[in-house]
Amino acid sequence: MKTESLGYAYSYWVCPSCDTKNIGTRRTCEGCGAPMPEDAQFVQATQEDLITDEAEIAAAQLGPDIHCPYCGTRNVANAAKCVQCGGDLSEGTARQVGQVLGAHSDGSVQPITCPACGNSNHPDAAHCTQCGAPMHGAAAPPPDGDTITTPPKKGCSKGVLFLLAAAALLAVVIGVISCWPRSTSAAVTSVSWTRTIPILEQRQVERSDWEENIPDGAELYGCEMREYGYSDGPQPNSTKECGTPYSRDLGNGRVEVVQDCEYLVYREYCRYSVLEWVVVNTLQAEGRDYSPSWPRAQLASGQREGDRTEQYVIVFGDANKQYVYTTSNAGELAQFQPGTRWSLKVSGTRVISYRAE
Repeated sequence: MKTESLGYAYSYWVCPSCDTKNIGTRRTCEGCGAPMPEDAQFVQATQEDLITDEAEIAAAQLGPDIHCPYCGTRNVANAAKCVQCGGDLSEGTARQVGQVLGAHSDGSVQPITCPACGNSNHPDAAHCTQCGAPMHGAAAPPPDGDTITTPPKKGCSKGVLFLLAAAALLAVVIGVISCWPRSTSAAVTSVSWTRTIPILEQRQVERSDWEENIPDGAELYGCEMREYGYSDGPQPNSTKECGTPYSRDLGNGRVEVVQDCEYLVYREYCRYSVLEWVVVNTLQAEGRDYSPSWPRAQLASGQREGDRTEQYVIVFGDANKQYVYTTSNAGELAQFQPGTRWSLKVSGTRVISYRAE
């Protein structure tokens, strides 16, 4: 996903000494004159108007401000000496950058009313434009219309939720314990075997896939554009999709408004038919003895055998419990004679390993 810049806007900081809200580029408080301390954080403006002045845009791109190691004053990123005390800034501390302050706010925001004269001011104004009174603590007027109160949603009590969680946990514990590997002794009670041969024949089979994956010689029925995936850059047959713009702190009293974008790519998805070997019949032989055999396969013209499979099942019993061992190795079958006892490692009713007693 690619991050795109939409522009720059001003952030704000609140003076810890007098609670005055200051535009981010001010290095000293407009209310009491105190410098912005190093531990004070920039906050997002209520309404972020993108900066259009070229000089201010260049200043935003300079990098984070540096706090003087001697007097703590904020200085621009390319300053060599402190504007306050003249100290060397090579050992100064650069402000942190990159923190996401919130979703970009570019819509219409209610103005705030001056508590002294009633004048309407910009929501981020530090002082009233008419009388000069400080605006911190002033509130925006409530929206027009009736206030709608949503009743609280009813749900399960904490006690009921706790009991349900405890019951679920107990069920999980019991399930784990029952499947925990353990050792036991049991005797062979029965054996069985199954051998299978699939019979294959070439037939036309209908498939669907992306156009580039269609095999040679296939008969095409039709295609349609479908969502294929996402790409960081533009591709043929793609549409750009962007997330909600958000503001990243630049550490100099400004933010960069960015958005994360990617391209949804569309490609042809097609229906086609192709000649494939498919199973037209399945031959199976089974028994409960120690002489397994394969079923007799009589192939018609154009047919062939598929992959043969075999399975051997040995059942052990002891104290009204049964355990099952399954293998595809015919060489193991003969040793499991009826009544012979075996030391088993089991998980539930499944035999994991065995050893003759």
